[in-house]
Amino acid sequence: MAILLNPWVEPDRWMRLLGELLPSEELWLWPDCPDPGEVEMLVAWRMRRDDLATFTNLTHILSMGAGTEQWQREGSPDVAIVRLADPNMSTEMAAYALHWVVHFQRDFHVRFGADDLAEWGERTAPPPSEYPVGILGFGTIGRRIGEAFQHLGYPVNAWSRSGTDAEGVVSFAGLKELASFLAASNAVISVLPNTDATRGLLTAERFGQFRPGATFVNIGRGSVVDSETDLLAAVDAGQLGAVVLDVTNPEPPAQDTPLLAHPSVVITPHISGTTQIASAAELIAANIERIRAGEAPFPLVDKSVGY
Repeated sequence: MAILLNPWVEPDRWMRLLGELLPSEELWLWPDCPDPGEVEMLVAWRMRRDDLATFTNLTHILSMGAGTEQWQREGSPDVAIVRLADPNMSTEMAAYALHWVVHFQRDFHVRFGADDLAEWGERTAPPPSEYPVGILGFGTIGRRIGEAFQHLGYPVNAWSRSGTDAEGVVSFAGLKELASFLAASNAVISVLPNTDATRGLLTAERFGQFRPGATFVNIGRGSVVDSETDLLAAVDAGQLGAVVLDVTNPEPPAQDTPLLAHPSVVITPHISGTTQIASAAELIAANIERIRAGEAPFPLVDKSVGY
């Protein structure tokens, strides 16, 4: 039985690294697939449903990225899905979040002009200790972001389905505590996945529950925002002071969307965190070894909740 690789970038490097880590495995690099019925594991980011259907003995899909919704759509094979939880990617996303929160907390977007010379050395921004940061979704990535902000002295609020016992973090759990979480945070960073429970979570009503003038940074999935119109209305009303979107719905955004021209909205092309090939290959190889040893790979997707 074979392992099929379908990388979206640097296929030769993926093949070389996994070949070195798994010397006893038969590895095939898509589209070179001599016998689809021999494919036991798939290592990929995406795959056409028609091609997936030919892998009649597939048992596991090992995702090359943090997201897994692409493997749970209608027509996908009913097999185990293994997420990629790479600390290196989480750290990169934490750096992205830190950059934008600090950028708007300290008014860097308006303080680098000729007029600022008259206020040389004056500080108008609150210190980190008075600027609580909220993390919407407190899994592997959310925890790493929280650690980064805590290290710099920011109070951290965390919202998740069931809460957290992370040290020094103020925990909020479930929909009943979402409004309190939003109101308690000067900046809100969403790392929520695309699931039935998160899709459209941030409605016009929810934007009204943000602390006035808050910064909203979305590095999870664009589908968490219920309406682009409502998001822009919250910005124009001053409910949101700034918005940073690394993800949109759809992706890429429509060329005529008002988001692209709004002075208080920053859009980046889904670059807050990228798969680090060397470390990702090690994690994937370790999970393949666990599977071969009859052990459970991790983290496995819980299809009942979508991640």
